[in-house]
Amino acid sequence: MKNICISVLLMIILGCTTGKNTHKNKLSATMSKENLVSQMKKEGYSKGSITTNKNAQCPYVLTVEEFKDQLDPINLNDFYKKNPPALVWVKYSSLRRKSRCADARPVLINEIKIREH
Repeated sequence: MKNICISVLLMIILGCTTGKNTHKNKLSATMSKENLVSQMKKEGYSKGSITTNKNAQCPYVLTVEEFKDQLDPINLNDFYKKNPPALVWVKYSSLRRKSRCADARPVLINEIKIREH
C-alpha cells in the first residue's frame, strides 16, 4: 500500500512539472518567431505570399503584406523551377518596364527565403 501511494504521488508531481515546461516551450517558441520576424525585417526582407495566376503571361503574383501590393516577379523561375512556396521572405526591386499583368507591377527578386508562418 505504501509503494502504491508513493508511486501515485510521484506520477502526480511529474505530471505537473511537464505542464509547466510545455507552457515555457510555447512561450519561447512564440518569442523565437517574433525574433525571427524582427531579424528578417532588419535584414531588409518583406513578408510575402505567392499565388498562381490563370494568365499564362503572368503565372505568379507576389503579394507583399506591408503594402498590399500585387507584384509580378519576373525572375521567380530563377529561384524555383516548379511549385514556388506559398509563404516567403523576399527582397525585390521595382522595374521600369511594361507590365505583363493587368493588376500587378513587375519586380525583380533579389533574394527569397521560405517562410514558415
